[in-house]
Amino acid sequence: METKGLFYFAHPYTCKDKNGIYVQEGETANFLLCNLRASELVIRGYNVYSPISHTHPIHISSPLLLSRREHKLWYVLDNEVIARTNWSGIILAPNWETSTGCVNERKQFEERGLPILLYENLIQEPILLERNECI
Repeated sequence: METKGLFYFAHPYTCKDKNGIYVQEGETANFLLCNLRASELVIRGYNVYSPISHTHPIHISSPLLLSRREHKLWYVLDNEVIARTNWSGIILAPNWETSTGCVNERKQFEERGLPILLYENLIQEPILLERNECI
């Protein structure tokens, strides 16, 4: 299987109600959607790092993080990962422009002169993974 580099997958996560209160069920739905979309990229040959896929299980496993509605520490981690990794570029999920995190992540990649790709365009590419192929 041909691979197409190492890409950061920026996906909206935070979900708040009309009163600005975090909605955990909405964030879990965004986590599941992010995983589905990341898998669609992987079967098309993109090696993606998905911070939502990594951090959501940790976030929901901690009563302290949940009770504090902690989100800022994840931005710190994501920014460290972005700064320390030799990326091929960033892939922006649908509705990235509605997410403060995604907008800031895009800016970091733009400042480094790295490619900025859109998920919608990439999933038009053919699937590279054959049915009987083992990874």
